[in-house]
Amino acid sequence: MTTQNQQLVDLDWKFAINVANSKNDENTGTARLYLKLTTMSNNGTDRTDIPLSVTLEQFYALVHQLEKAKLEMDVYG
Repeated sequence: MTTQNQQLVDLDWKFAINVANSKNDENTGTARLYLKLTTMSNNGTDRTDIPLSVTLEQFYALVHQLEKAKLEMDVYG
């Protein structure tokens, strides 16, 4: 199996808070982050949109992992 390297070319984001709904449930007051990552193949022919929807807690965990990866790249790169 062969995979191509992808380059991140665009990032679009939206932040939403569920303030009310017709049901009184646990989702009221929850925050979500909607991301759309756009990647391009190295040869520039294939563009792909990758939609993501995460809770605020998941987003902070992702940021933490990205910061750790960057530190390791800075040390070993």
